[in-house]
Amino acid sequence: MYAALKETLLQVFIAYLPAFSCQIYTMKPERISKAHYNIGFFSSLSVLLCMMLSFYYFKATVQPFDFRLIPYTLGILYGGYLMGSFIVGFYILVLIGFSFADYPVAMWSDALIYLTPFLFLYISKFRQAGTRKRVYIVMSFAVLGILLYFVYYVIALWNHTIIFDMEVLLFMTIFGAVFLGAAGLVVYFVESAREKAYLQQGYISVWRQYRQEAHKLHQVIDATPLGVISVDANERITGINQMMLSMLFREDNIPQGNHLIGREYHSVIQTTRFWRGQELLVHRVLRGESLQSDVITVEDRTYLIRAASMKNQETGEIVGAVAMMHDITELVQLRAEMGNMERLSLVGQMAASITHEIRNPMAVVRGFIQLMKQKSPDHLDDYYKIVMEELDRANSIINDFLSLAQNRIVEKERIHLHDLINTISPLLQADANLRGQEIMLKLQECVPELLLNPKEIKQLLLNLARNAMEAMDEKGSLIIETRYEGQGVDLIVKDNGPGIPKATLDKLFEPFFTTKTKGTGLGLPLCLSIVERHNGTIRVESEEGQGTTFIVSFRTEDTLQAMLQPQAI
Repeated sequence: MYAALKETLLQVFIAYLPAFSCQIYTMKPERISKAHYNIGFFSSLSVLLCMMLSFYYFKATVQPFDFRLIPYTLGILYGGYLMGSFIVGFYILVLIGFSFADYPVAMWSDALIYLTPFLFLYISKFRQAGTRKRVYIVMSFAVLGILLYFVYYVIALWNHTIIFDMEVLLFMTIFGAVFLGAAGLVVYFVESAREKAYLQQGYISVWRQYRQEAHKLHQVIDATPLGVISVDANERITGINQMMLSMLFREDNIPQGNHLIGREYHSVIQTTRFWRGQELLVHRVLRGESLQSDVITVEDRTYLIRAASMKNQETGEIVGAVAMMHDITELVQLRAEMGNMERLSLVGQMAASITHEIRNPMAVVRGFIQLMKQKSPDHLDDYYKIVMEELDRANSIINDFLSLAQNRIVEKERIHLHDLINTISPLLQADANLRGQEIMLKLQECVPELLLNPKEIKQLLLNLARNAMEAMDEKGSLIIETRYEGQGVDLIVKDNGPGIPKATLDKLFEPFFTTKTKGTGLGLPLCLSIVERHNGTIRVESEEGQGTTFIVSFRTEDTLQAMLQPQAI
């Protein structure tokens, strides 16, 4: 019996071959979807080995002892219909091959052939079952196989083919118990390997998803214009974006963000230009205080700092904190400028009202001076002329100031810029002839019509041209040019005067700034106001000794409509 038990133990190891192969195969979780092919193949190999190493017990039994039923059942139930058909065909070929080797059992008397239809009927139910149910199904077929073997044994006793032996019956009982235990354990090991592979596959999937989401969040935080830094409950830095690094450190001393991870927050802040020795907002929120904020100024820049604690959703325990910093320097400056603009606007409205009222008494004064001139001696005419010129100059300043102060909506019409230039050209030519200068027109063909206010554009052209003529000496040359570049039309006024110093260029459009002895300093600001009301731009190109060029750009109607359309985000 000892030799038979050793053979039985060998059969157990052979029957475990599909389980061992499944555990090795599923060590890579991505293979789990093809594990049934692996189980089917090694089940076929296990069936073959079990049959090759089957044994008899003192020639007292009608069939050899082996565990072929276990891998055969596993191969069909786990392999499915396709793999199960392959296993059945392989098993029939093996039986035929063994018959030529004087294998004692005929195909018609083999128990597995009769169990095969029932195995195929249980494939669908086996796939839907859990681990416990699968163990139960396999052990049920194992019990059925043992019963069939005992039936064959009883029939052999009835036919007196063999002689009853108590030792043989005892061994058959032990063999059956080992057979049932092996069948249950094999299924358990296979299911354990599959479950472990599925869990590992799910873990890898969740881990990859987590990495992707963390990477996306990191990209979002890096793209935000806010500086962000996070710490854990022990004030160790857990994350920091590039914006925060550029705010905390100077450009020549910005460290790598990953070099700061894990370092103590307090020690890092002490090395930055923000450290002033005061209590940090992060310390306060980690102690349980609510959202904290502060506005500080460092090196002429103003920053808004906010800190909030991060809590465990289940326990409410503080597990860390996050601090955000935003550079609000431009916002503070804008608010200050808006305040100044509101005050200037109020002053401008008051000044416009006052100057409007001044013109009436000035007109009365001018009228009386004209009457006084008629009744005064001739030698006083020069004095009256000076008074009249100064009154006219004051009235001109008032008119320019009112034009600049009134932010009115102008009515525009579709008109050709060349028509306005040709209309005002004779007046400019007469003025140039008196000065001994010349004017050249370079008007490009195919310039489209524009939405313009004729009165204001004429005033714009007069101001620019007369400024240029006043800047040139005799025999100066003024060029008025138009140019169409697809998106807009340029009006170019160019002179060959002495040019403008660089220190003066930035102040040209400031109200009341002038380099003329009798200038008001309102001509160019008025030009700028007209251009802005036409949604255009004006720029100056000048070098000392090489003249000055004023370029006014008007956008075409199609370009304006494209600009006004809402942009998709």
